[in-house]
Amino acid sequence: MCGRFSLDTTKTEIAKEFKCALVAVNCSSFNIAPSQNITAVINEDDNNNNKAVLMRWGLIPSWVKSLDNCSSNLINARVETIEEKPSFRNAFKKRPCLIPVSGFYEWSKDKQPYYFHQDKSLLALAGIWETWSNKETNEKLLSCTIITTQATSASALVHHRMPVVIPPEYYALWLDKGDGRKELIEALPEIELQLYPVSKMVNSSKNDSPDCIKPIAA
Repeated sequence: MCGRFSLDTTKTEIAKEFKCALVAVNCSSFNIAPSQNITAVINEDDNNNNKAVLMRWGLIPSWVKSLDNCSSNLINARVETIEEKPSFRNAFKKRPCLIPVSGFYEWSKDKQPYYFHQDKSLLALAGIWETWSNKETNEKLLSCTIITTQATSASALVHHRMPVVIPPEYYALWLDKGDGRKELIEALPEIELQLYPVSKMVNSSKNDSPDCIKPIAA
């Protein structure tokens, strides 16, 4: 799964990396947790005009009648069953997004957190999003979830699941409105990530500083 990540960047860097015509957010943190607002890149037209917007992490299906009766734990969607789940299948078909991260955290069986990243400044995690509307106030709430898959190579030594990472050359294909998204994921090259153990201070989302991503002795 993917339950925490970091994002340490600027609007300019997001605009450059994802070719965004609009970057409405600058949401940087070293310890981003579920239910918080996160940055997501979407494309709602046919002119390749990407934009970065804020979304709640934890997908809220459009058919939910009230947020009071809605669980916010839909933070991950398994790629193996995403087309079967009522909460995910329509968004997977029509509303893809890219979630910029500097790195993400996974916990080993002995509860030791590890930080995964690449030398490049940003990674893009595959996501899907929804719009929920309050019928009484017409208030709209955007929310999203991160797609996960079986862990590969060194990642599997820490946890059996990992987020789907979209390489830059696949950004446009992922955000495209066409079919074949499942096949695209299956065709993605294996991503080599660097990882190292970090302090258990990351266990609490109240801790948000560069110390969260500092390596510690294994």
